[in-house]
Amino acid sequence: MEALLYWNIRAAIYLLIFAVAYFLVLRRNASVVFNRFYILTSSVLALLLPLLPTNFVEIEAYTVFPSVNLPELLIDSANNSVADIEQQNSFSINMLFVFALISLGFVLQFVVRLLVIGFLIWRGRSFENQGMRLVKLKSDKVPFSFFNWLFVSEHLLNDQRFDAVLVHEKAHAKRFHSLDILYFELLQAVFWYHPAWYFLRSELKSMHEFEADQLAIKKVNKSSYQKTLLELTTYGGMLWLTTPFNVSLIKKRMLMMNQIKGNQPARKWLKLTLLLPFFVAAVFIQSCNFATEPIEEVKLEEDQTPAFKQEQAPGEEVFTVVEDAPEFPGGPTAMINFLANNISYPEEARRDSIQGTVYINFVVEKDGSVSNVKILRGIGGGCDEEAKRVVELLPEWKPGYQRGQAVRVSFNIPVKFKLN
Repeated sequence: MEALLYWNIRAAIYLLIFAVAYFLVLRRNASVVFNRFYILTSSVLALLLPLLPTNFVEIEAYTVFPSVNLPELLIDSANNSVADIEQQNSFSINMLFVFALISLGFVLQFVVRLLVIGFLIWRGRSFENQGMRLVKLKSDKVPFSFFNWLFVSEHLLNDQRFDAVLVHEKAHAKRFHSLDILYFELLQAVFWYHPAWYFLRSELKSMHEFEADQLAIKKVNKSSYQKTLLELTTYGGMLWLTTPFNVSLIKKRMLMMNQIKGNQPARKWLKLTLLLPFFVAAVFIQSCNFATEPIEEVKLEEDQTPAFKQEQAPGEEVFTVVEDAPEFPGGPTAMINFLANNISYPEEARRDSIQGTVYINFVVEKDGSVSNVKILRGIGGGCDEEAKRVVELLPEWKPGYQRGQAVRVSFNIPVKFKLN
């Protein structure tokens, strides 16, 4: 659950970065093909970037010291009790449930819209015309297409303006604009709350119309095409997930059709250069782990050699894997409760704004007592000493057994100190 929340937060940040980059650099760019490519690619990157690992070194550092790894203990600067933390976790789960419920609603809405289009195709009298599958509508709806299905009123079929409509909608089908729309509507289940998604969706639909217009005026007279576009602006009744003919971008579409385009490679390279810092910022954010301290490799001191090498006498070796692992009285939850109720956030660390994770190693002896408590990596500010002190207070465990004999077992536990 927590991983899903972090993924969505990071994805939202990246989508915002890419949307800002588009608004500042590309919004007035005449290259509609590149703009469309950017919108689609940036939305995919926003989804994929959070899946990349953020901290390779820390994972390696934690496994340098072979031991049984215990769950991380979180200590915040408010000194919340375990009950408080569990209540916060319960609140987070409830929030995720509400988020998932709303997302499911948008998915169901998407399915219903698909079913409506399918019903129109099933009910309508369709026939082939110049590579498009025409579906007759009895009402005077605006002509619209979905892939190679073109929905058009019977009245408009016999109109001389139909040729312009057909060329325009064929351009939509040729460039697979319906596929873009389906993808972005599914994306709404993830970003339904995000203004950047609504902005990029609007821009993507605009690019579809500009691109279709550019292709259409190559095959029909531009003046008659523009006249048809103006005359059909009064038609209504468009359906979602489709590409309508008379999208309310008339002025912009006219300007784009009349724009004189020259070869400006220098300007294109300039725009690409201006986009680069935004992508670098996104990669930099992904490489940061805001939940932990700056990454550094664990360096063991001379007196901090791994526990399994400390004892060489027969029968005194320290195990990391045993048949019957040691058990804390009451189980893992009781151990976390014990540590959380006895540890405090050091005042020095609060004052100096120190936070991060302290890695502690200890050994559960044959009699169940805790010994050899060592700091593998510290963060200073009194956090190291506080974490070590509380681990040393752990009561006797049920010892571990290997082949029926009590043995010594090494454990690692990360104690994370986090400022509110």
